[in-house]
Formats: sequence, structure tokens, C-alpha cells
Amino acid sequence: MGFLATVQKILSPSAKANSTMTPTGDDVPTMDAKRARVTSARTRNETPVKTEMAEGGVENVKEELEAAADDDDVGEDGLTAFEREREALIKRNKARMEALNISTLSADVGGRAKGPAPSSRGIGSKRRREAKEPVEPTRRSSRARKIAPELASGVAYERRDGSVVLADGATYRPDGSYAEPPVKTRPSGEVKLESENGSEKTDAAFVEELRTKMGAFVETKARGITASVREMVKNKLTLREEDVAKCVPKGVTHLDFSHDESMLLVASGDKEGHIGLWRVDKQAKENDEDDDDVVDDGVLYYKAHGNYISHCKWGHGALRGKLFTCAYDGAVRVLDPQTGSFAETLYSEEDEFSACDQFSHGNNALVCDNVGNLHQVDLRAGKFTAKSLSIHEKKINTVHIDPGNENRFATSTNQLVSVWDVRKLTKNAKAVHEIPHSKSSQAAYWCPDGSGALLTTCYDDALRVWNPDQDVNNPSALIRHNNQTGRWVLPFRAVWSAAGDGVLCGSMQRHVEIFNPKSGASVAKYSSPDHMTAIASRLACHRTLNYVAAGTASGRVHVYRADGR
Repeated sequence: MGFLATVQKILSPSAKANSTMTPTGDDVPTMDAKRARVTSARTRNETPVKTEMAEGGVENVKEELEAAADDDDVGEDGLTAFEREREALIKRNKARMEALNISTLSADVGGRAKGPAPSSRGIGSKRRREAKEPVEPTRRSSRARKIAPELASGVAYERRDGSVVLADGATYRPDGSYAEPPVKTRPSGEVKLESENGSEKTDAAFVEELRTKMGAFVETKARGITASVREMVKNKLTLREEDVAKCVPKGVTHLDFSHDESMLLVASGDKEGHIGLWRVDKQAKENDEDDDDVVDDGVLYYKAHGNYISHCKWGHGALRGKLFTCAYDGAVRVLDPQTGSFAETLYSEEDEFSACDQFSHGNNALVCDNVGNLHQVDLRAGKFTAKSLSIHEKKINTVHIDPGNENRFATSTNQLVSVWDVRKLTKNAKAVHEIPHSKSSQAAYWCPDGSGALLTTCYDDALRVWNPDQDVNNPSALIRHNNQTGRWVLPFRAVWSAAGDGVLCGSMQRHVEIFNPKSGASVAKYSSPDHMTAIASRLACHRTLNYVAAGTASGRVHVYRADGR
């Protein structure tokens, strides 16, 4: 008899009935009870039988099962020989597992697989609003529909680089190549402060809080910069679980602290045009029993732009108390708490803004794009004040006006950092100073103390402090730093401390590092393996409080501050 046939015979109810006489008496189990025990034992021992087969081979198990099939008598213990043999197999397998300490080992493996859970505060813990219907229908270009474009009647305009934009948004370049029309996701006009993750109730409460506190801040005299690296080191900054929140859906590209101390507010922008506003000290408010609104834990985010946020800073002068943003969608916006909206200050159909900075009076700004052009903008009139100037051949990563001398500004681009004079921006303008780098320079920022020191970050694994008026060939400080962030992490951009007495940068070891800008020596390293589990590539320092905000590619913001708060 074959192995499978034997097993079928053993488990078959008809076979049982034919091979076993039904005894009389209350002490002998019925056939139904015997079947139930066999089925239960078979279910409990499915894995041990497989283990025994692997240990002793298929033939051994086959012989044992056949032997059990030949002896179906019920013993005094109420079990058949087959059932007794299965119970023995279970005991032997359990003994082997205990000898190998398998249960402990499996528990250890499970424990090691679990890492620190990311913070649940922020947009990940909220109910999203119902998806809004798209403003514009999805379009298919003439090329996709196999229709030749009518150039004579369908030309919209010609770009400065000689490419022609058709009426449907497609582009013909001077080299004859063709580009499909872009999918328009940019919000147009004024964008109300209607968050993507809150409710009407939480949005209204936040707008009112902004109007009250930011309005009072504008009317009072701003405090000077009081935060310093010396105080940071003295106070030993730490990171608590409640000081971590997911503020935007995608990677943080820019972030900044509001200057107002009455409301610890962090603004952050991400790679898809979202702006997150986080009231760090806001305590989560539980819902009422009959209230189905979401819990307000201080984090709300908005779809203010249609693409990568290239600038997100709280304003100065006329823009005090307002958030100034721009993005690759060609829009410049200002969040005004008094109107409760992101106003569209400027929009350019043909430009993708990659960098921006504003003058201290808040009336004008410099905006750069991803093909090397510089634009001068009047924020009051919402228009360019002069023709665009081509000052670089490739995308401009950063532009920064010297707070100590607003007649000059610095730009960083591919392998070059340049210093420009605002008063000499003519058609064939030339840089006052050029500082070559061996690889791409990701950032160039002037020191906030007005000393004229310039901090650069380069892919050649170095942070450098320059004094352009004295020497553009040799930096005054060289800081060796691993800047190879790879494909999935935004490039590091080292920043100054608020007082200009320190250089801060993220780390591939998930640290926030502080360096001495004169000697280049490491001053401090802050980390929290339990709460900051990703690499922070973008940082911001508070002007008056010894706080540091660190943004990661997961959209989370981490605020380091002293234990005493």
C-alpha cells in the first residue's frame, strides 16, 4: 500500500468504521469522539510531522504511519496506537526545540527587527480632508494624439533661450527637440489658509491665533539676536519625543523659525510645494464626545505651490510677521496672517525659481532660476523691476544678500561661488569676486553678524569660511565634512548660528554638528537615535532662543533645545 493511500485510509471515516468494531459500555469512546481526537492531533502536529520527516526521512514516517494504521485498537488511555505515536512525535519535537533554544532565539530576532517608531505627531496622525476635484482636466498633447502641431496658429510665445512654447504648453527647442506640455498642478491666485489635514474648526482657530499673535509682534519692536553657540553648548541641547513632528508630506527643502517668541512657530517647505506650519509648544486638544473634528496637535500644512519649494523664510521690514516663499512653479507668495491667505505676489509662466532672498526693508527681492538667470523683483508692485540677467550657465542653488552690506550678494552654482554688486547689475555684469570650487557648491551664506564672512558647502566634502575682500583663493577656515548624501537625501547646506559664532550642518551619522567658524574645530554633536532616525540635511536656528530645527527627507522636523526649556 502506498504512503498517501495509507494516510487516506487512516483518516477516512469509512475506513475507520469498517476496520473498528463498535464496543459497548459507557467507558469506551465512540467513533465520533475518536475521529475528533485524531483530527485535533493532526491539526496540532502538522508542523512537527514535517519536522520529523525532515529529521528521520520520509520512509521512517511512512513505516510508523503504516504500523499505526494496522493497529487501531483503543487502549486503556482512550487513544489508538496511531494517536499514541503522534503524541510521541510531538513530545520529541518539543524536546528538540527546547534543546535548540528556538523560542528564545525567535523572540530575540523579533526584538531586533523593531526599531524606534517615528513620531506620530503631525500630519501622519490626522484625518485628511476629502480629496478636491482637479481644477483643470487632464489634457493630452497633440503629439500623444498623433496630431502634428500647427506652429503658425498655435505659438504662444518665445522664451529667452530661443525655444518656442505652443498654445498647448508643449515646447520646441532650438536643437529641434520636443517637450510635452507640463501637467499644471500650481494653485493660482490667492490660496486661503485651508489646511490639507485639518478641519474648518482647527483652521479658523489657527488663523485667529496668527492674527492675534503675529499682529502684536509686528506692532512691537523686534528684539535683537541673543542666541549663541556658547549658550547652546552650555545648555546641552536635547531632543524629546514631543519635539518631533511630521510637518510636510515629502522631504523638507527649507525651514525657518518665526521671530516671535510668543508663539514658537516653525515653517517648512517640501519637494511638492507644501508649506507646513508647526506650533511647537501646542498641546494636543482632545475632541469633545460629539465632535468629529480632527485633533489639533499644532501641525497644519497647505498646498501653497505646485512644485519644489526653493525659499521659505519669515520676512523683514515690510514683511515682518509674514512668510515669504517661492518655488519651481514660478510663483512668489507671501503668507499674511491678517488676510489668512498666501497672496500671489509674482508669477512667471516661463521661469522656475530655484533661489530667492529679500532685502531688509522687505520691499524688494532677488530671485534666481534653474537656467542661471537673476531677476529683480518689486514685491509691492508684484513685478520685475529690470530685465532678467544671465549671470550663470546652470541652475543657481542659493542667492544671499550680505546683511552687513546690502549692496552685494552671493550666488552658488556648479563649481563656482560669485560675489556681485547690486549697483552694477547691467547687461554684461561681471562678478566682483569669483571663488572656484572643485565640485558643485550647494550653498553660500553671509555671516549674520555683518562681518563679511561667507560660508560655502561643497560636494568635495568640505565646508569653508571665506573673507572675499581679503582672499578668494584660500579660505580662512576649512572644515572636513562628509557631504556625499547620495540620491535619496537632499544635499547638505551648512548654516550660521543666529549670532554668527558657529557653523551648523547635518551629518551622515544623523547628528546635528556645530563647528567653530574660525578654527574649523568641532564644538558639539547632537543626536537622538530614538527620535531622529533619518539624516537631517536642512537646519534653522532661532534668533533669540537657543533652539535648532532639523528637517529630514521624511518630512519631519526635529527641534533641539535645552532640558530646562
